[in-house]
Amino acid sequence: MALTANREVQFFASQELIDVPVRDNVTIYKGAFVGRDRSTGYARPLTAGDEFLGVAYRAADNTASGHVAGGINARLHQAVDIVQALSGVTNADIGKDVYASDDETLTLTPAGNSRVGRVVAVDATNVARVRCQPISGLDGLLDNRPLVQLADASATLTLDQINRVLLIGNTAARTLTLPAVAAVRAGGWLRVVKTSADAAAVTLDGNGAETIDGGATLATIDAQYDCAHLLCTGSEWIVLDRDIA
Repeated sequence: MALTANREVQFFASQELIDVPVRDNVTIYKGAFVGRDRSTGYARPLTAGDEFLGVAYRAADNTASGHVAGGINARLHQAVDIVQALSGVTNADIGKDVYASDDETLTLTPAGNSRVGRVVAVDATNVARVRCQPISGLDGLLDNRPLVQLADASATLTLDQINRVLLIGNTAARTLTLPAVAAVRAGGWLRVVKTSADAAAVTLDGNGAETIDGGATLATIDAQYDCAHLLCTGSEWIVLDRDIA
């Protein structure tokens, strides 16, 4: 029905405050890093490996009698800069990605942790200014820094390597195992480029029984500058384009 009188509407600056439903039986404290529980989709105090959603604007206690998943919302800061303890940070780290290992601890170590944003300044010894970049605000290029140089080794790719161009200069046959499609979600992509002249293939392997263009693996990246661009549909990987010698 069309309005016939004035009304009050809550407005928030774009990418500043957002309300998200909270997982059952958890408390999110004010100032906590908040993650998305990949198994349920609900917000919770960040656990290493969660997708980063933001910083809690106020406390959200979903442990009271009758608590249910999504029974309350957490209000979060999103695109903000924070000043936070970060062990070992120096001016040489400005511009580097920053990760959270729990709801209050930041680290420069990516393995197993959750990307929160990047260092934009060092305010004091072991204290950094961090520009928060929740998963909902990422543009796929992560601040126009989409390139990742992989080690010359077989590896299981992580969510931090999604939406990136991955360069690998392999000297022997290597296998890159893709993250689970349920974790990547529809729309995630990656491009793998072989940069070495060695006659050795880079095989892309789906997680478990997951497929790439209907097959278990993609094993045609075997000459210098061969590349393949893969897209996650949410249930499988498909090859959007490839340049194979």
